[in-house]
Amino acid sequence: MKITVRLFGRYKDITGKDQIKLDISAGNTLRDVVDTFVKQYPATEKDKSRMMVSKNKMYASFDTTIVEGDEITLSPPVVSGG
Repeated sequence: MKITVRLFGRYKDITGKDQIKLDISAGNTLRDVVDTFVKQYPATEKDKSRMMVSKNKMYASFDTTIVEGDEITLSPPVVSGG
């Protein structure tokens, strides 16, 4: 199935796009979306476990199941300085 993945922050810079389409199998989770994204864009590997992910405009855990038509957003982790 095809899902829309909206990208923010440096992910837009890395991909050159503000959204991409990914082919994901039915019943997969947001973790699978992140894994697929990282595989296609290896520069994001270091963020893999800390990406901020939402499903249909609500933050969700990596174990959340996705269905066709879901809109997923990926944002880099927020880092606070000190």
